[in-house]
Amino acid sequence: MGSAALRCFCYGCLFTSVTWTLLLFIYFNFSEESQGVRHVSVKGLEPYKPFPKKMYPRLSRESVGMDWDGSNKGRAGDQLGNHIGNIMETNGNFSPEMGMIFNAQDQDVRDVGYQKHAFNMLISNRLGYHRDVPDTRDPKCAKKIYPTDLPPASIVICFYNEAFSALLRTVHSVLDRTPPNLLQEIVLVDDSSDLGDLKALLDDYIKENLPNKVKLVRNKQREGLIRGRMVGASHTTGDVLVFLDSHCEVNEMWLQPLLTPIKENPKTVVCPVIDIISADTLMYSSSPVVRGGFNWGLHFKWDPVPLSELGGPEGFTAPFR
Repeated sequence: MGSAALRCFCYGCLFTSVTWTLLLFIYFNFSEESQGVRHVSVKGLEPYKPFPKKMYPRLSRESVGMDWDGSNKGRAGDQLGNHIGNIMETNGNFSPEMGMIFNAQDQDVRDVGYQKHAFNMLISNRLGYHRDVPDTRDPKCAKKIYPTDLPPASIVICFYNEAFSALLRTVHSVLDRTPPNLLQEIVLVDDSSDLGDLKALLDDYIKENLPNKVKLVRNKQREGLIRGRMVGASHTTGDVLVFLDSHCEVNEMWLQPLLTPIKENPKTVVCPVIDIISADTLMYSSSPVVRGGFNWGLHFKWDPVPLSELGGPEGFTAPFR
């Protein structure tokens, strides 16, 4: 009698364990696929598809073919073996050739870029290190006036095996769109990368083109993102620390709205609304007013900001919690 009861108990425990395991497996898999953008329609986050035949990102004439000496040759990425001729007309219109594959080397650059970096490195290389991006601010935001005595900021960018062109475009976007009096320095932290172009080539580029505002710190071993950022923070001299990813581009008047709440309360931690750069075309598009959060499975997702939090005197131009 006792052994039969014990067997029933064991079978019950086994059945319960298998059932819960299956339920949790289904829950977490569906959460990973759908929770991240479940509530908000966000452009540019769709899975990779076959490369479109035409794409038209906005860029300036200076954004194409920057050689190591900083001169603009009107060529697309020839320093990385991606020469496609003169793709820019004098009026600065974008050419459909920007995303075209002309030879086996172009195909290899594109494929390796997806494998190593999860975005189209062929277009990234051809875009160069400077480009115009659309001003996605609401007109009310563009009319806001910020204090003139904001504290200077140090920008910390930690990277590991980042695409060379994306890293330098990040750095130059900060330099191009940040008032000099607010930019104390940019600290690049190499977390023991092993890609060849992030070694002497990066050292030489910074020494020749960015000697005053950019510091390069190299970790002797992998420290990880957070420790790497702390290493970078230890080399800063600004009053405010700003941490950026190594494959982003800042927009117009990006820093002043972040520094203003910190000036009012130095204990404030701020985060911007993050626009979208398509991984396939590198097209820049605006983001809805959302904020990041986690579901009960601890998966990150974007949620719309409740209208009740946007109904103050300044509307949605004011910071929200």
